[in-house]
Amino acid sequence: MKLLKKIIDINLSLSLKSWTVFYRNYTVWLKYYKPGIIGDILEPLLYLAALGLGIGTFIHNIDGISYIQYIVPGIIASSSMYAAAFESTFGAYTRMVTKGIYGAILITPVGIEDIVSGEILWGTAKAFMSGAAVLIIGTVFGWIISPFALLIPVVIILNGILFSSLSLLITSFSPSYDFFSYYFTIAISTMFLFSGVFYPVSSLPHLVKYFVYIMPLFYTVNIVRMLDEGRINTAVLLSYLSVIMLFALIFFYASVFFIRKRIIK
Repeated sequence: MKLLKKIIDINLSLSLKSWTVFYRNYTVWLKYYKPGIIGDILEPLLYLAALGLGIGTFIHNIDGISYIQYIVPGIIASSSMYAAAFESTFGAYTRMVTKGIYGAILITPVGIEDIVSGEILWGTAKAFMSGAAVLIIGTVFGWIISPFALLIPVVIILNGILFSSLSLLITSFSPSYDFFSYYFTIAISTMFLFSGVFYPVSSLPHLVKYFVYIMPLFYTVNIVRMLDEGRINTAVLLSYLSVIMLFALIFFYASVFFIRKRIIK
């Protein structure tokens, strides 16, 4: 019982310290939240309008639903990915390197695990804001068509954790802001274009599909689309959720390891 109590106390302490890092980022964000909201929310809505209402006029339906209804789940997933990725690369790099915030925090009882956890919480919050905005718009216009869509916010949170962790891992290696161009061009944009956001992955060449299956966004897009359309395959849903959580765990512990290695010399 004493050991269990000690473990609970340690986890509670880690959680509270992580939230202090989260709160620090939140209070700073409040000073410039208006332009931040425009970037995180307006951009995915522009994609939705341009592609859904533009290209959608030439594509009658996919899998029995209108094209704009088809891409809404993909825009929800991809917008949360982008928001988490931007915050956990450019934002985190500024705090870690440019302004030396991490070094200042480490003078306090807060450790590397707390910093990484707090950064992931904050990146997830940004991802949730972006993804939830598209979800709300889709609901208002009648593009969200199933009661199972009530579970989509949970998936957005998991996606935020995943891409915040992955992006922090990239940040731990980054020598400068320019380095992020490789990450966004090679990884993020590739997932955005090939993970089934705009068309069924089944339409891709056979060899390309195997490449798509290693993209984390593919699983989020399919889960959100499954919940949106109400076509629930429990086995597939659970397996895809397991993949997302496995990716998130791997990237989290890897980012803790490499950020510690970079900061503590």
